[in-house]
Amino acid sequence: MPLSSPLQRQIITCVVLFLLLGQVMLFSATGVPALQRYGSEFYFVSRQALTALAGFFLMILLSKVKVQFWYRIAYGVFAVELLLVAATFFPGIGHHAQGATRWIRFQGFLFQPSELSKIAVPLFVGRVLSDYKMIGLTGRQILARGGAIALLLGMIIKQPDLGTTTLLVLTMLGMFFIAGLSLMYLLTGFVLGGVGFAAALLHMEYRRKRLFAFLNPWADPQGSGFQSIQSFLSFHSGGILGSGLGNGNAKLFYLPEVHTDFIFSLIGEELGFVGAIIVVAVFAYFSYLLFRTSFKAADPFSCYFAFGLAFLLTAQVAVNLGGVTGLLPVKGLPLPFISWGRSALVVNLAMVGILLNIVRQSGMIASE
Repeated sequence: MPLSSPLQRQIITCVVLFLLLGQVMLFSATGVPALQRYGSEFYFVSRQALTALAGFFLMILLSKVKVQFWYRIAYGVFAVELLLVAATFFPGIGHHAQGATRWIRFQGFLFQPSELSKIAVPLFVGRVLSDYKMIGLTGRQILARGGAIALLLGMIIKQPDLGTTTLLVLTMLGMFFIAGLSLMYLLTGFVLGGVGFAAALLHMEYRRKRLFAFLNPWADPQGSGFQSIQSFLSFHSGGILGSGLGNGNAKLFYLPEVHTDFIFSLIGEELGFVGAIIVVAVFAYFSYLLFRTSFKAADPFSCYFAFGLAFLLTAQVAVNLGGVTGLLPVKGLPLPFISWGRSALVVNLAMVGILLNIVRQSGMIASE
């Protein structure tokens, strides 16, 4: 696909910058632990690089798939996602790790089906909203589609994965808002979602500990508050210009999961306040480009679908950065394109590919 649109080129440039930064920071974060555990300092970074190449190829491929195709297969994609998430609960298929059953093991590979919900849910909701606006839906049809969404969200939170569930609910509310649904419906959904979130947060002990650690991490500095405190120390030791690439101390077994949820802490330590601010600024500009894509969309379905994808990508960044800086509770979400996480990386790149095609089609229609 020729990149005739400046918007396309700018989006891809941001993605490439994120992927390159991710490789550099991932190698810095995992070189020593990987050498000790696996005998090669390139264990993580080589696998992430191959995944990034495959995901980038998928992004370019999907940028050529017309958005009308996604409209036609929306319900089928959602049905497949329901089956994949359900499969994680079956012994021998679902893989249990770190207190959760979120993965499917196949031929030695692990895949997290809930990551696909970040495409399936905006696609499904976009189709429903478009049909509701253009051709109308009966009360029974709306109820059936709402039940399907509730079933998927229920299974994801059961895995448990409260972070992804919360993002999906917020995304749907955002899509309902731009679709012009009644404010009363939106407020009702927001209240119900807030009550459900609070109940889920307080139901599990580890979630309560995360909440209390957010409110006062120093109350349990060797327990639930340990990661947050170590993250703060990383930013503090980085100063204005940082300690330099490869010279950070947080990765030396001080900060758990530094290569996943807390990689931005390492960026703050090694690249300093200046480097961290630049990364945040590029992410902010990237988010602006994504939302601009949705507002340039040529039809209601493209607009809703693009907005949902843009919202999810932006929200993941905001939640991750908020967690590592203490502005939000830690939710266990990786920093898109930069953190270790191969399922998330492929899905995020696929989301960008779909958005690139929406840009392309809106440009073609505008030029006609």
